[in-house]
Amino acid sequence: MSKAMPDSFRWGLVASVSVLLLSLLLFAGNVGAGFVYFNEKQAPAWVTVLGVVSILGICAGFGGLFLLLILTAVKAHRDDKKLS
Repeated sequence: MSKAMPDSFRWGLVASVSVLLLSLLLFAGNVGAGFVYFNEKQAPAWVTVLGVVSILGICAGFGGLFLLLILTAVKAHRDDKKLS
């Protein structure tokens, strides 16, 4: 009987979730900065850069999670084929 996710994928899972959580924190900071600079004509450049970095990080975090899920499913399918 095999585990749901092999131990070799553990660090990838930790990295993906860490990137996702840090990016969500950056995004929350960006939303807060957007409220602070709402009345000005143009937001500072760092607010825009922070928003772009946080969105790219969120995409990378979810992409890593989906890649790990796909790899785990393929490995489980191969292991199941070997047993039968």
